[in-house]
Amino acid sequence: MMIKFLLILKIAWRSIWRNKRRTFISLFSILIATCIPTFFVCVAWGFYAGLVDDVARLMAGHVTYEHVEYRNSPSNDLWVDDIQIINSVLNEKDEVISTKQIVNLQGVAHTAKGAVGVSLMGIEPSKEIAISFLPESIVAGEYLSQGDGRWVIVGTKLAERLNIKVGKKFVFTTNDINGEIVEDLFRVKGIFETGSNQIDGHFVQSDIDFARKIASLDNNSTSQLGIIVKNSDTHKKLLKEWQKKLAKNNGVFLSWEQIMPDIATTIRMDRIAVISFMFMLVVIVLFTMFSTILMSTLERKREFASLLALGTQQIELKLQIFFETFIFGIIACPLGSLSGVGLAKWVEGYDIMNIFGDVNPEDMEIGGFGMDTVITPFFSIFLTLQISISFFCAVLLLSVLPIYLISRISITDELRSI
Repeated sequence: MMIKFLLILKIAWRSIWRNKRRTFISLFSILIATCIPTFFVCVAWGFYAGLVDDVARLMAGHVTYEHVEYRNSPSNDLWVDDIQIINSVLNEKDEVISTKQIVNLQGVAHTAKGAVGVSLMGIEPSKEIAISFLPESIVAGEYLSQGDGRWVIVGTKLAERLNIKVGKKFVFTTNDINGEIVEDLFRVKGIFETGSNQIDGHFVQSDIDFARKIASLDNNSTSQLGIIVKNSDTHKKLLKEWQKKLAKNNGVFLSWEQIMPDIATTIRMDRIAVISFMFMLVVIVLFTMFSTILMSTLERKREFASLLALGTQQIELKLQIFFETFIFGIIACPLGSLSGVGLAKWVEGYDIMNIFGDVNPEDMEIGGFGMDTVITPFFSIFLTLQISISFFCAVLLLSVLPIYLISRISITDELRSI
């Protein structure tokens, strides 16, 4: 039986090279059909992964621990306590890169020129320097240090609106956890620029100790505890485990999708658009491939009729057609996937703003956060294999109709026409 299979495979191999031009067109069609989706997935998924990681590191992490009611109404009087114990346990986990304690205060920054609603984030400067991109976005002055007190960093647009520069002062008005109105004086230590209107125009960072002082919080309480994990794909599994073992009565662990629903929704819709585009492209390319396979089968109807008349079984001819299609897929699909990965690797580090030079960088935002325009592909063996295997199966399905036509061949009619 095995010898017969090998013989049929050998015949199939020789048959596809009887018309070399058609064979090369078929192989190239499948290669392109596999290469383009692989390339787009590597690049697009790389943009998504980079955006999620940047925003998670800047804001409240891939997983966030906060008051159970904070998400519905992020007010200053909702905080979590016993944070030092939870923080210590999480930092011992192998899956965790770092944690970041955060005190969030909503208020108004005002100078003689005017007033702007801002979000003040009290952070641990030593940790932010290690995990966030914001310290690298400083365009004037310098980033915060531990114990900076009243010194803060602000965005370029906020600095422009308030007419403040490095070393200048502004007054911040907010409410503490008791609902009392609090005013304090801040001095600008640095000015950053991220390209995001939301961040550059309404975001202020200060040392967490001073933010706690303004909010009347003790050292064991924060608005949020952000957790940066090594593999963001596993964060949902981790937060369920931590919720069960670590969360207190008024605390809850949330994923970045729950913390940043606008970004999650935009990414989900964009992925659907990319997949839809790839599907249409695949249908067009595979239709070309189907035409060549069908044409090859119809051209050999008399040949097949003669073989059937000589005693060849239908199943053997059907296996030959199947093996011919199998050979096309097994050669072209892996080569297409490798070509897509290679193309993505080739464009790695390229800034797409070189192509869309007239586009305002501020328009390159998702959910209010600036998107990195430098291509950083996401290479996943699982995704690459998934695309390659899917196309291989699609190519095999193209042989269904030609195989069916074998069973419809009329030996008498075909031999009479000779």
